[in-house]
Amino acid sequence: MPGSKPTSLLDKAVSRIQSRGVKKSSAYPIAVAALQKAGDLKAGTLKPTAKGKARNQMTRAQRHKMQP
Repeated sequence: MPGSKPTSLLDKAVSRIQSRGVKKSSAYPIAVAALQKAGDLKAGTLKPTAKGKARNQMTRAQRHKMQP
């Protein structure tokens, strides 16, 4: 959509968790913890790491290919 803000990796993770029936108030901390553990967010913050910035630019299919 023109003029719309790109969705961040965190927003995408929260929406995927919510699609499983989890409330947003619970999905957000789950997503933050998972992204911090994976190294996509700096520990204790919401700031993306270099890896997180790179993954944010990828499509879901591209991120899936990188999984071990």
